[in-house]
Amino acid sequence: MKSAPLHSASKDDDDRPHERNRRVMLATLLTTSASTLCPSVSCAINNADDEFDNMNTLTRQIRKSVVRGAQLIDTVDGAWERFSDDFGLGSKRNLPKRNVIDAGGNAVTKKFVTSSELPIVIFDETFSLDILRLCDDAFLQCLTYQQPQQTMEMMELNEQIDQLKQYLRKSFFSSSNDNHAPPSREEEYNFDCYIHFRVYNEILIKRKVIFPPFYKAFERMIGTSILQSAIQQQQYHSGLASSSLAQSLNNALSVTDNIATLLQTKGLITSWERSIPLDDTMEDFVDDNNEDSAIISNTMDLTYSLALNGDITLNSQLLLQELGYRLYPSFGRWMVNEALLQCFMSHLPTVASLSINGNNRYEGYNNNNSSSSTAKIIVNIDDYYMDTSYNSNPDLFEVKQILLNIVIQRD
Repeated sequence: MKSAPLHSASKDDDDRPHERNRRVMLATLLTTSASTLCPSVSCAINNADDEFDNMNTLTRQIRKSVVRGAQLIDTVDGAWERFSDDFGLGSKRNLPKRNVIDAGGNAVTKKFVTSSELPIVIFDETFSLDILRLCDDAFLQCLTYQQPQQTMEMMELNEQIDQLKQYLRKSFFSSSNDNHAPPSREEEYNFDCYIHFRVYNEILIKRKVIFPPFYKAFERMIGTSILQSAIQQQQYHSGLASSSLAQSLNNALSVTDNIATLLQTKGLITSWERSIPLDDTMEDFVDDNNEDSAIISNTMDLTYSLALNGDITLNSQLLLQELGYRLYPSFGRWMVNEALLQCFMSHLPTVASLSINGNNRYEGYNNNNSSSSTAKIIVNIDDYYMDTSYNSNPDLFEVKQILLNIVIQRD
C-alpha cells in the first residue's frame, strides 16, 4: 500500500503532534540528504575543454542524488508508517471505514445496501456440490463445442480429478492448516473447487484450446445453469425483462441483491454489500434525451460494486491465479453476469445460441428484431481482491473480500 502523503502544515497540526513531528523530521531529512548526497560543483569542472563532458557527469550525479534522497525518505516514511500501525498512532487510522467518491475535492459518501445478519448460517453442501457438478457438465460441453474432434467423457474427467485429489490432498491441507485439525466442510469444498478447476485448466492447456471463446461460453452456460437450479428449488426469483430501460435497471440492482443473499444463505459467503449508484447517474443512464452525453460520447456507463465477504472459495481462487491459471471458481460473478443479461434481454445485441448435440444450452438474446433505436446494453464485470483492514506493511496483506466492479454500458 502507498505511504501516507505529505501535507503542508495546517491549523489542525497542534491537535495532531504525531503528524507534525513526522513532517518536521522528514523535512529535516530532506534538507540533510540534499546537502550530503549532492556532489560538489567546484570539483565538477576542471577546465574549459572538458566543460561539456563534466557538465553531463554533474547532471547525472545530481539525478542520482535526487533518486537516492527520495529512496531514503520513502524508507524512513515506510518505517514510520509501520511503527504507527504497530502502536495505533494517528487519529485518522482508527476511524471507521468510509466509502467515498472523490468528486474533485468534494468527498461524497457512497450509499450502500448491506446484507442482514443471519442468526445461523449453515453451509449447504448439497447445493454447493451441485454447482461443481454443473461446472463439470458445462466444461465438457464447452470443450466438445470448441474441439468436436476430441471428445472427453465424464468418466475420464472424474478419473483425472480423483487422481489429482489423492496426490495433492496432504500438501494442500498441511500448508493451510497449522494446528492439524480436521478440515471443515467449507475447507473440503474449497479443496474440491481447487482440484476441479485445476484439472479444467490443465486439460485446456494440454489440448491448446483457444481460451477467450471457451471462457465466454463456459461463463454463460454455468451462470444459466446455477440460476435455473436455484429457480427450480424456489430459492431465487429472476428479474423480469422489460422494454423500459429504467425498469430493467431497477430489476438489475434487485437481482444483484437476490444473488448475494442466495450465496449468503447457502453459506458460500458470510456477508455482502452493494453500492447504490447516484440518482443523477441513473437518470442520465436511462435518459434518451441527455444532450451532454450525446455531445461527449455515444456511450453511457453505469457502475456499481458488489462486495462479497468471506467467500469460502477465496483460497482456491487465489492459488489458481498464482499458478498462472485463467479459469477459477468465480460463482458469484458468473451468476450476477447472467442475471443482468436476462434483465436487459430486450436491449442486448443479438447473440447466436450455443447448441451442443442438438440441445440449446442457452438461447441467444434479443432475437425479437427490436428497433434499431433501442439502446443496446453491454455488461462487464471485473473482480478485485481486497484487504478491508488498513495496514502499510505488505507482509500483513490478507485478502478478505472479493469486490465485483459491475459496469453496465449503454450504447
